[in-house]
Amino acid sequence: MVTPTRLMASVALQQYTKERLDHQLESWERPAIYHLDAWLSSVWNEARYTSPDVPVLLSLWQEQALWQNIIEQQHAHLFDAAGTARLAMQAARLIADWHIPADGEAWTEHDDARQFQEWYKLFRRRCRDEGWIVRADVLRLLPKWMDSGLCGRKVTVFAGFQSLTPALERVIQAFGLFGAIERIPERRAQKTALGFACDDFAQELERAARWARSVFEDHPDLSIGIFVPELRASDRLVERVFDTVFYPAAARNGTPPDRETSVFHIDGSVPLSEYPLISSALLLLELLRPRIAIADAGAILRSPFIAGAAADCSQRALADVELRKRRDLDVSLRDIEFASRECGSLASVWARVRAVLPKAAQRSELAGWSILFQDLLRAVGWSGEAELNNEEQQLVEAWNEAISKLASLGFVSPPVSCSIAVGHLRRLLSAPGPSRGTWASPIQILDSSDAAGIEFDRACITGIGSETWPRESSRNPLVPLKLQRGCGVHGSSPQEARGHRERMTAAIFGAAPLAVATYSGSLSPLAERFIERNGEVSQWSGRLPWDSFSAAPLDERSDGIAPPYEAEEPARGGTAIVKAQSQCPFRAFAEFRLHAQRPEDACFGFDARDRGGFLHKALQYVWNRLESQDRLCATEATELREIVHNAVLEAVKDDVSSPFHELITVTERERLAELILDWLQIERARKQPFVVETLEQER
Repeated sequence: MVTPTRLMASVALQQYTKERLDHQLESWERPAIYHLDAWLSSVWNEARYTSPDVPVLLSLWQEQALWQNIIEQQHAHLFDAAGTARLAMQAARLIADWHIPADGEAWTEHDDARQFQEWYKLFRRRCRDEGWIVRADVLRLLPKWMDSGLCGRKVTVFAGFQSLTPALERVIQAFGLFGAIERIPERRAQKTALGFACDDFAQELERAARWARSVFEDHPDLSIGIFVPELRASDRLVERVFDTVFYPAAARNGTPPDRETSVFHIDGSVPLSEYPLISSALLLLELLRPRIAIADAGAILRSPFIAGAAADCSQRALADVELRKRRDLDVSLRDIEFASRECGSLASVWARVRAVLPKAAQRSELAGWSILFQDLLRAVGWSGEAELNNEEQQLVEAWNEAISKLASLGFVSPPVSCSIAVGHLRRLLSAPGPSRGTWASPIQILDSSDAAGIEFDRACITGIGSETWPRESSRNPLVPLKLQRGCGVHGSSPQEARGHRERMTAAIFGAAPLAVATYSGSLSPLAERFIERNGEVSQWSGRLPWDSFSAAPLDERSDGIAPPYEAEEPARGGTAIVKAQSQCPFRAFAEFRLHAQRPEDACFGFDARDRGGFLHKALQYVWNRLESQDRLCATEATELREIVHNAVLEAVKDDVSSPFHELITVTERERLAELILDWLQIERARKQPFVVETLEQER
């Protein structure tokens, strides 16, 4: 069986599993159920196994990397080459699926299409020269492979396709009697959905969660679907709201429930790169840079995923404060080592990091970078010393898989710099992380656009307001609209786009015989005919975590006369205490009683405080040499300039680890020298002679 999306393949597999269990079977052969891209990889594997002359199939990530290389060669300073590569990759797939001609006058009518046509020719030429193909090529070559015996004709059902592209129709025709099409029947949704207006989207989700819990408690055997628009963008909010409704005790106690046994399943998850364990690994790769941003350096010192973090947490936090006192925008590894010199366990960590750094080159193959990244993480002791839970173990496996994929990109990519390699790795880690729940969970939370072909016993549709529903269909801007309409691409004409929106609306309201809907603002015009406004549904009425805390009784007193102040120790702070107390009593207590101070802020160059300190120190050095006005007047101009030059050298130190710091140091010395010479001219002109008796001494 072949389905158009990964979601439908997962649902079909779950339904087959349930059917096997209903027949009381304990084991069975896994059915061959694939989504389209996975099926294309499968048939290519079969053809490649039969004949080594079959071209090499690029993975989706390799295909995107190849597009990005071509685009960057043509436009090295393009703002978002990776995003453009994804768009170009989709345009190439559109051309192949709908048999859009890649030549013609239509391609010269606007600059974007003309530029893409040039990229497309370079891409096809590179694949032809290297013996590579992509998934769109598999659709084109599959009929030939079946005719030549490279692939066998097996009974294959193409299920869930609302419409077929010309390329897929040609493949199905090549299957002959072995191919079958199981289309999604057009749903005729009845006007049975009860609509409820809410103040905002968060209230919509809470109402949906309360309704789902009520249905689940009353009918635990029913399947329940929750449809959320743009689920990927709001999955954190969705998970938090459903957690507070279904697991209020766990949310109140701060003990998250087991994700795999969750009663609800969210199709999709936050990107891997947003999980603390993965984001810390990406952060630690900053150690490969000669200069590290001060915020990143502090985060590295405080990271709990470095060896010895639990034992040295306080010392490492103080090291971060010490490092911020430099007030630099970026620091070197040497600066981090010096700031953390009191953290005993970090000394060995930095020594191991120093042993890894010489392996880094200006440019290297991606396979080499993947090895270096792993070596660096082993050197710092990532992922820490604490025992990993099940989710964190999955994240470590996902990281290792991403590193392997990064190495595979070297198949199509030339040697690159460290920053480009890290960029590739970040894109690989943009994939969804471990999902909440499984497909066996009774409550399924899906994106609204995935409603076609999915049926539930009960459903709740959120976000059907006029501003969020329906989602506008996007057309690829790199392929001329005239050609898209001529080849019948879905959504390329206003009539087709409106028909698509109407079908989506009918599909989502027909996903269950009984449904409720929520919206904030005004109701979408397309949903008007499916909504009944008068009605009530049962909702779980339990208390949420923040409702479980009883209010503490307050002791109210009328106290207009304060007790007399009796000082037991000298009060320090002067009038600043009164000022801070009037602005914020807690801040006054923290600063003057607890001596808590905010960390220093980084500064771009030298600020007024730095410049004042340099001037003070340089003048101290000058007057230590001159000692009096008489000696100042007797000193030759050349000698005086030499004294001032040595003074500013002593006052403004070099920092060879920062090219930017070296540059502004030279400028600051020149400014300081001219300022001091002008000042000395004023002192030379004084009519009353003077002698410097004492200089400021540090205590």
